[in-house]
This record gives sequence, structure tokens and C-alpha cells, in this order.
Amino acid sequence: MLFLTHILRHWHYKTWQRYTAGYLRTFLKNRLPNNELIGYVINDKHPKTIRVACDRYMYVVRYKKTFRMTKKVWAHDEHKEAHLGDIVRIQPLGYRIGPWKTYVLTRVLHTQNPHLNNV
Repeated sequence: MLFLTHILRHWHYKTWQRYTAGYLRTFLKNRLPNNELIGYVINDKHPKTIRVACDRYMYVVRYKKTFRMTKKVWAHDEHKEAHLGDIVRIQPLGYRIGPWKTYVLTRVLHTQNPHLNNV
């Protein structure tokens, strides 16, 4: 038990999570509405609330490079479906729930590890 709490306290996203979220975003690009985002959960400690990191890539003509912009948003998770490291799909509510939450969880696309979710 002590080992698992140590893992969860010092959790950091894995490279495959960032790649998988980007792959799913490009795969669903034509079917995904403009306002929906795909990202991975970086915080699930608050009740009915998750923090999601969403990446978007922007090409800058001046430098001839593609830059990654990461946006961290708070999302409402009514049934506590998402856990740390999961890849999720969120959409904006159109209004705020509290001072920060403006998004709501649509569905969980990929679960990281089912054994860590029971802690």
C-alpha cells in the first residue's frame, strides 16, 4: 500500500499517453466536433473533478517548426469514471461549474492500469 501511494504521489505522464492522445485526436479528426478535446488525466484527487492536459500542435512559419502547446483544464466527472493517466474526451459546458470547471467528461477512451484504480 505504501508503495502504491508513493507511485501516485510522484506520478508523471508517460510518453505513450501523449502519443496515444495525439493519435486518437488525429484519427478522430474528421468525426470529432470542433469544440471537443482529447487529453490525459493528470489529477483526480478532487471529488467529481479531473484535470486534463490537452495538447495541440501549431506550425510557425517564421521558424519552420511545429510547437506543442499544452492546455490544462478542469473537467467535471460526475460518476468518477476517469483515473490518473487515463486518456479521455471532454467537451465544454458553455457555462462554469465553480470558479474553474468549464468542461465535462464525455467518455474514457483508454484506461492506463486497472490495478491502480482500486487504490
